[in-house]
Amino acid sequence: MSTTTEQIFIEALSLPVRSRAELVHKLLTSLEPELGTPEIEAAWAKEAIDRCKAYDEGQMTERDSADVLKDAYNKINKFTEFSAPPRLRG
Repeated sequence: MSTTTEQIFIEALSLPVRSRAELVHKLLTSLEPELGTPEIEAAWAKEAIDRCKAYDEGQMTERDSADVLKDAYNKINKFTEFSAPPRLRG
């Protein structure tokens, strides 16, 4: 990390939590700006609403997030050398 980057990092740590979260969001969006377009945000909002509605109507069930992540890591491991964090193995 360059000296300038390190200085910015140290200064960012002094920000309130919400401000740091906003900064992180802006930095991540700057890496892949197309991910934050209004069209994509609207599509994700519609997807979330549709999923909530389907759940409320009994059309889908819930799963523990740890199980979902474990299954995803297992599928990825079949194709790569990627390793799941220890808490998700097993």
